[in-house]
Amino acid sequence: MNPEVLEKYRKKKNLSCTQLCELMGKTGGWYSRIRSGQHPLRGEYIPQMASIFGIKPEKLAKEYFSFPKLEDTAS
Repeated sequence: MNPEVLEKYRKKKNLSCTQLCELMGKTGGWYSRIRSGQHPLRGEYIPQMASIFGIKPEKLAKEYFSFPKLEDTAS
């Protein structure tokens, strides 16, 4: 999971967390747990969130469910 993707699109749309939650019909605590990685964003919410962000659900799912790139720490 890559919750940073959600923040990237939320900020790009100039939405506050409260505004996003209102559009999703969810509480701030719901998004806070997803954003912090405590709970994954369930697939059933991908289409609605993608619509809010103005992107295709497939794009959001691919970016969210992929692992973030790890820095190369090998010496």
